[in-house]
Amino acid sequence: MTFLTNLVIQSLSNMRPVYKLLSICMIIATAAVLLWMAAVKIQSSRTIVPDHTNYSELFNDVQKRQIVAAQKYGITPLKDRTAADEAIKSGNLVKLTNCKSYKLAPMGYSIPYLTENANMVLEKIGTNFRDSLSSKGLCDNKIIVTSVLRTDADVERLMKYNSVAVKNSAHRYATTFDISYTRFAPAGLNLKTTKGDLKKVLGEVLRDLRNEKLCYVKYEKSQGCFHITVRL
Repeated sequence: MTFLTNLVIQSLSNMRPVYKLLSICMIIATAAVLLWMAAVKIQSSRTIVPDHTNYSELFNDVQKRQIVAAQKYGITPLKDRTAADEAIKSGNLVKLTNCKSYKLAPMGYSIPYLTENANMVLEKIGTNFRDSLSSKGLCDNKIIVTSVLRTDADVERLMKYNSVAVKNSAHRYATTFDISYTRFAPAGLNLKTTKGDLKKVLGEVLRDLRNEKLCYVKYEKSQGCFHITVRL
């Protein structure tokens, strides 16, 4: 190694300044690539426990259970987007925006507003998810929120295309949101972390918060999401 180092130094000293600069840049770039390859190798060697979780059994808080919490802690359902605008002006709802805890997916049948407590739980899910990924040495990702508050008109439109949608949806009370378990938003170096790993970690986070009685969770297999209603 010492011989190679001396050889490189001697070669650089005999070069013209412009060629010397180019050579140094190439050496730095090569070193960066080698470091990245080493990081990928370390990441890929990590063993993730196989996920044998029965999510449908674990997260089985059905509609009639979630709707009770939604009606208890949520707002009065809104007829349409005009009524929603009035409710928003009243200051009783918190607007969701892309942040360090989560990312919002494009929404055609809902608007990004929740009650203050629902927003707090959502941020806690996102923060705990990223913290858990970090502690496990997995690639940093954000959760993706796919659905939030729906007006009565939104629900009626959705029912025409989605057989799972129900008229008395918990989404009407601003206490309920959906989080995808098939899509995530990379927030760091995209090393080898599978969607299965991310789903497992998200499931662990939701299980813990559910055990703390902060929320109800329903595993929506056909929709690719966790359907969540807060309990405060």
